[in-house]
Amino acid sequence: MYCKKIGIPFHIQQYEACLRRLFPSHRAKETIENRYQKSMAGFRGEQSIAYFLDYLPNEEFLFFHNLRLPDSIHFFQIDWLIMSSRFFLILEVKNIVGKLTFDHEMLQMIREIDGKTDIFDDPVLQAERLEQQLQKWFSQCFNMADYPGENRVVITSSAQLQIEGSKDSLLRKIIRKSVLGNELDRMNKNYAKNFILQPNLQKIADQLLASHRPLIINLFFSIKFLSPEDIIKGVQCPDCGHFHMRRRKRNWYCEKCSYFSQDAHIAALRDFLLIFGPTITNKQCRDFLVLQSETVAKKILQAVSSHYEGENRGRVYHLSFNMLKSLH
Repeated sequence: MYCKKIGIPFHIQQYEACLRRLFPSHRAKETIENRYQKSMAGFRGEQSIAYFLDYLPNEEFLFFHNLRLPDSIHFFQIDWLIMSSRFFLILEVKNIVGKLTFDHEMLQMIREIDGKTDIFDDPVLQAERLEQQLQKWFSQCFNMADYPGENRVVITSSAQLQIEGSKDSLLRKIIRKSVLGNELDRMNKNYAKNFILQPNLQKIADQLLASHRPLIINLFFSIKFLSPEDIIKGVQCPDCGHFHMRRRKRNWYCEKCSYFSQDAHIAALRDFLLIFGPTITNKQCRDFLVLQSETVAKKILQAVSSHYEGENRGRVYHLSFNMLKSLH
């Protein structure tokens, strides 16, 4: 059962929104585009894993995609967590092309492609560290220090693999996605003893979801040459992509292609949330949507906000990401 379904992570959607609202010639655009493409490649690799998970007994296993949990100091992020009453499995997914050399003695992974060499942290060490952090989380939250765990590094690309200085115990932790099904079958048979009662497993799943904190990027802090003034304002036409549509009798009208829409502002406010954050005032709403009427802005904000604070001109609305998704 998918407890946390696969979906494009929040920070990737932030990059998407920012790219949508920057002029092509902006000097930060290439940096954002590179980050977006790299992040999407990772997501597509994680997405390809779902095919193999679908073959596991739905009533026995719980699946979590892109789970980000707090420890006592920082956060740790798990690409895929698979849980059953008998064991749990962490999958560290790598969708990297080229020749990959795993050097466990130097604790690194080397990628060679087109005459260029890149050095990454050892993903096996990363996966083992994630298993330790999750074990600690289970112990602290549910007093489950002995819950059996496994971890694997899954290569989802067609990269050429080379492994150096590796023991058999480490070697078997690097697999291609094509053999993931066999690995899951083997683990399923090896762990025959129930460790958790099924009702308690659901309680743990609920706590995992409650503890999840998505990665949220401060775009203007993390990207050089990007400032709030660079973001294109206005409601974008869903038909031709033109900025900006104008408000006419409860509709949005595109002067370029003559397209009408009742709810084109939803996508614009979702972009605002992704780029600037969830808090917004009536004035900020009118400025971003290029809208004149305070009354119309108030009605729009009331329809897409979870709550508000303050009164009159000092009122601050809290945009609801879930509402902005469901209404679009």
